[in-house]
Amino acid sequence: MTAALIIYLIVLVLIAIRSARKVKDIPDFFVARKGASARMVAGSLVATILGGSAVIGAIDSGMKIGGAASWFMLTGALGLFALIPFAGRAYSHGKYTLPDLVENLYGKGPRFVASLVIPVAWTGIVAAQIIAAAKLLMTFTPMEYTTAAVVSAAVFTGYTLAGGQLSILRTDFLQACLIIAGLLLIAGFALINGAGDAGVLPGKDLPFPFNAGFSPFDLFLLILTYGTTYTAGPDIFSRVFCAKDIATAKKGIAIAACVLIPVAFVIGILALFGTSLGDVQGARITAIANAVLPPALVPLVALALLSVVLSSADTTLLSSSVILCGLFRTGASPKEARDPHTAAGLANKTLLKARVVIFLNGIVALLLALVFTDIIGTLLLALAVYAGAFTVPILWGLAGLRSRPASVAAGIILGGALALAGKLCPPLPGAIGSHTGDILTIAAFIVNGICLAAGRLRRKSA
Repeated sequence: MTAALIIYLIVLVLIAIRSARKVKDIPDFFVARKGASARMVAGSLVATILGGSAVIGAIDSGMKIGGAASWFMLTGALGLFALIPFAGRAYSHGKYTLPDLVENLYGKGPRFVASLVIPVAWTGIVAAQIIAAAKLLMTFTPMEYTTAAVVSAAVFTGYTLAGGQLSILRTDFLQACLIIAGLLLIAGFALINGAGDAGVLPGKDLPFPFNAGFSPFDLFLLILTYGTTYTAGPDIFSRVFCAKDIATAKKGIAIAACVLIPVAFVIGILALFGTSLGDVQGARITAIANAVLPPALVPLVALALLSVVLSSADTTLLSSSVILCGLFRTGASPKEARDPHTAAGLANKTLLKARVVIFLNGIVALLLALVFTDIIGTLLLALAVYAGAFTVPILWGLAGLRSRPASVAAGIILGGALALAGKLCPPLPGAIGSHTGDILTIAAFIVNGICLAAGRLRRKSA
């Protein structure tokens, strides 16, 4: 087992070294030269989406919602399909990151707000992925938590720092294949070993699509706070910006969305089977794997589960770090841009700055992971806050509408604050009071839209 993990980590490092040699300038590092094929875009999207919250969190939720856990990925697929009509404008208006897109749509003020808010939330998500990776390594190796966390952080921070998007796109495709193969393998053995004589999986009282633990209203909230992040999320846009052209971006998005649909039902099967295991230590998916798989297949599944976490962590780390770099950007003057030597020197300084930020960002996330060892739930909290803050302004702008920068900034701040309050607010007495958090979450999107409508500029988009 340990040997298989070491070989896998060495392969990732070798990919990073090879990619680092090909990084010559900023577009190489930030958007992989804008040369990614549809296969690479789709593979990176799938690998990024099938992160800790999607796989580990969804299967863990099976004890409460059973087969309805499939909705996590189904809403993700729905969000990707909804992105396709906007992908052309996003590709044309974006450059390296989502704040670049926000600036081109609304100006520097909203960009500054986005550049402050997103990295804070996304660093927490990186920390959560380190925690998940460490717990998986603890399950399959003799490592202690601290050692496992350091190893996990060092690996994905290292290959992200070395090759940027070139490293991530290459490792993501490999990891996407491993993740899907691992999930199919576990689900296949769960069906063989767990259906019993009646041919029915455990958890039949918690069926798909709805049950006592998951109502149509819960689906509405999931689409609003989770599915929309697949239409307007910074990690999703970072994949789109890597495509070689608009048609390639749209094709990659469509392929990824189609792949997520069958994967969603595989996750639902595993969530149902997991209800038969009762209370477990660590991630429920590892308990399922240990319960149903022959020992010879456990190393492959261990690699797949580690890929689940690393594939999301690297993209999240790069996205937040590149956004932070944008806060301190210094553009070249026209004269400097015309001088090849000066322009090359500025590019090298920017690359060095990006790598330093990635390293420091990785260190901060690791420290958070060492202090807070159970924050996987904050993934959904961070995504909900992001959705309340940014989904409406981004889709508003991509639809060709414009608003005053002050109105956009107000919408982002108020929407994010209401979404955060909705997640943190405890249930209050009474029938309506019990839904206070949900009401605040929905209000985040409404208030955001009101701010944008109040400041709308009556002119056609360029």
